[in-house]
Amino acid sequence: MIKKMRLLSLFIFALLSVCVLTLSNNKVQAKEEASESAEFFLDSSLFTHVDDETVYNQGDVDLTDFNLKLSNANLELYTNNKTGAVRIKNKTTNYIWASDILNIDQYDFNNAVKKRLSSAFKVLYRNEDGNVKDVYAADTNAKLTESVSANTLKVNVVLDKADIKFSYEITLKESSIEVIIKADEIIESGTNRLTAITMFPYLGAVYKDNIPGYIFLASGSGALVRYTATSPITSTYSAKFYGTDANISKNTENEVLSLPIYGICHGVNQNAMLVNVKSGEAFATLTYSPANIDQGFNFIYTTFNTREIYYLTIPGSEQMLMIPETNYDVDIDVEYTILSNEEANYLGMAKAYQEELISEGKLSRNNDSSEIDAHIEAFGRDYEKGLIFKKYKNMTTTRDIIHINEDLNSNGVNNVFYTLRAFNKKGYSNQSVKNYQFDRRLGSMHELRDLEAYFYYNPVESYNSKKSYPNKVLVNLYNEKNYIAVEANKYKFYANAKDVMKYTLKAVDKYDGRLALDGIGYRLYGDKNNKLTRSEMLENYSGLLGENKLPMYKPNYYFLANTSKYLNMPLYSERSRFVTDSVPFLQILLKGYIDYYSPFLNFSSNIDLDVLKCIEYGVNPAYLITKQPSYLLSNTLSSDYYATYYSSVADMIKEEYALISSALNQVSGATIEGRIIPIEGVSVVTYSNGKKVIVNYTNNDYTFEGHLVNARSYVVA
Repeated sequence: MIKKMRLLSLFIFALLSVCVLTLSNNKVQAKEEASESAEFFLDSSLFTHVDDETVYNQGDVDLTDFNLKLSNANLELYTNNKTGAVRIKNKTTNYIWASDILNIDQYDFNNAVKKRLSSAFKVLYRNEDGNVKDVYAADTNAKLTESVSANTLKVNVVLDKADIKFSYEITLKESSIEVIIKADEIIESGTNRLTAITMFPYLGAVYKDNIPGYIFLASGSGALVRYTATSPITSTYSAKFYGTDANISKNTENEVLSLPIYGICHGVNQNAMLVNVKSGEAFATLTYSPANIDQGFNFIYTTFNTREIYYLTIPGSEQMLMIPETNYDVDIDVEYTILSNEEANYLGMAKAYQEELISEGKLSRNNDSSEIDAHIEAFGRDYEKGLIFKKYKNMTTTRDIIHINEDLNSNGVNNVFYTLRAFNKKGYSNQSVKNYQFDRRLGSMHELRDLEAYFYYNPVESYNSKKSYPNKVLVNLYNEKNYIAVEANKYKFYANAKDVMKYTLKAVDKYDGRLALDGIGYRLYGDKNNKLTRSEMLENYSGLLGENKLPMYKPNYYFLANTSKYLNMPLYSERSRFVTDSVPFLQILLKGYIDYYSPFLNFSSNIDLDVLKCIEYGVNPAYLITKQPSYLLSNTLSSDYYATYYSSVADMIKEEYALISSALNQVSGATIEGRIIPIEGVSVVTYSNGKKVIVNYTNNDYTFEGHLVNARSYVVA
């Protein structure tokens, strides 16, 4: 018996030894793989890559078929009166931007393709049978008549075959051209109905990778698409400014372009263009076509839907095509700003747009150079369904917040502002447009009078575990109550637009400015029942809050003037497959004007990387916490709020705040004035106060201008 036990002990010892050795080897292998993975990440679209600064020489451009129409000290505008094509000469660099394909005869295109690639515009319409037809400016049945008055060229367009007339004006400004199509000058004299207009679809088109440069998209923090001969996508990319209209589609979880702009760069630090859609963006679609889609060209353009076409399901019959009788009563207005030399890059685009927002009164300078603050979002309560009664989980009270604040202050986190999520009556799962009442079981806002604290309110979204429609739910164009299946047994509903506005104003008044707004900032949709189009909602939202400035989650362009703090600032682009780089466009635009805060770092899948991103981009840290353990939410609709238990994340908050604030306190109140990538994985951001933040994402130490930056670290010089 003893012998057997000895043998068993030896066997167990040997087995444990093998396990320990295997575990040790696995750890070494995991460490090596992590190192390799980190290096691999540097090649991904998570980062900005080293620019190809090869000087691009355009060569001579033949203007034989073009006539000079407008000119000033900086620009010249040429047009072809047969195709409407425009060519814009930048007098500073002598570069010519063309809306048609330069030297088109060198390509083996047939006449139909040449005509399309030479046209100033494309028009879509529906005939009386509902079929889609198109007309290009160069078509024989399109007649263009030009007239010039002062600094404006007006083009009257008659589309004989379509029985449609419209006109557009091109105004030459100091460093830009502005194109306007007036809604009241669109005339349909027959049974055909105009449905879409695309102006200058091939402006700035690049054949394969013949020109070094990129396209800029206002995706997430900002995205670049460098010109390539092929692309990982095999179809065009399309996205709506401000996201999809929930009045038209249930698929609203796709990418949101928060700013109505895009950019084109031909030769980094040589020539670039910022395109700003100033009116009509609510019904516009941005389209990018990679080189492997259309004749080998990379190009980007905006299409304006002049009326919304949809299919209505009639019970007991087939779907009926619905074509509204009238067009949207909104002018189309697009400005193309020409950028030269050191301004011809995404940073120059951000600065040009920043100047525009300042002139519009949407941005004002914030010179506050005090220490940065952290955003702590406290989660109040939720419930899980019992057999008969609901089982409420009180996760955080106002007294808990006071104690948490004392703990943070005593450990060096001295500047904190709080938002109170799920503190509405009956908590998270009872969230609705009407529910902005404070749940007294969790305390009161008065108890937090000595703290900077804001009641969280989302007037747009509500949730349920089944398709049980709440009151005041949005009814879309299809006469359907709009909902989204977020995950198993969790549904999201949108409130009707009229009540979103009504109750938002009530909540602002109730909390006297101590309100943080979610949902409304990035969900823009029309409302069939209340006869509100998306464009009308855009106009309503632009003036809804008056002079009030509130913390807002991911606000789109039209709410920037009302934003005191930008919450949930993206650290990356949306990372679509074709995107090559993430850039801090939003951060460059807003730094020194609106303070901004990260997504919740305790939910980060790569915390070391995200902390460095915060330091590089000037982003203040944010966390979502609960006083009670996170597992108590596991059977509620808020089960995705994990890793929130304050006792578990407190040390992380204190350490990360110390790290981030030690860098950002040195540039507090300053603006971002420059950014370069000297080598892959290293970024240098220059601020208006002369400070430089150097961030090294690589596994090797790096020296920049005499400053040693350790691997995976930073230096402020």
